[in-house]
Amino acid sequence: MTTGDAFPSSSFPRVETPSILQPPRQRRARETEQALLSAGRELLAQRDFAAVSVAQIAAACQVSVGAFYGRFRDKMAYFEALRTLVIEETADSVDRYLVQQRWEDVPTRTVLEKAMRFLVLGVIGNRGVIRASLRHASTRPEEWLPHRQNGDAVVERMVVLLVPRLSLPAAEAEQRVRFAMQAVFSMLVNAVLNDTGPFHLEDERLPGEMSRMLMGYLGVEDTPA
Repeated sequence: MTTGDAFPSSSFPRVETPSILQPPRQRRARETEQALLSAGRELLAQRDFAAVSVAQIAAACQVSVGAFYGRFRDKMAYFEALRTLVIEETADSVDRYLVQQRWEDVPTRTVLEKAMRFLVLGVIGNRGVIRASLRHASTRPEEWLPHRQNGDAVVERMVVLLVPRLSLPAAEAEQRVRFAMQAVFSMLVNAVLNDTGPFHLEDERLPGEMSRMLMGYLGVEDTPA
């Protein structure tokens, strides 16, 4: 995919990952585990983790509750496996999508627009897991650490991409990029937890408004690419 291609419409690209709990030995069992994880991702996008039962997860992919417990110790262990899957997918996507060589000849305005769209679509695709992790973090701060590490990786990528392009001393440019990304993540977390608007996560205008805000703060010329 080139930088001019349309970005995927759902979430970060999914990758196959090994079970972190009770690895199934047969292909069918492996497929069942993947189906359970996919079902959980979809259910959590619609409701809170506490409101999702093991029976609902099993029913969503037409397997028995026994099949669920044959692969996961309990509901929390299941969530840990699901979160691990999301974290690995996200890290892989960030590494591939925000690699410096991809953007060398791309205008800064376009870099910002596509990066914001990338982040918004990733949050939309994984909002249920992100929301559950945020709520668990109120009593177990370590629950949020993997997400924070992925966020830090995004910030470092954006620093590398943007600092050389800004008409500011390097130290000031880096500080501005880091603060800009802090603002971006704050908006996304608020959208996941509170969905206050005026631009909701699914609003097609949101990535554009985010990139416009960053252009103003970073001093990037707002002209068509």
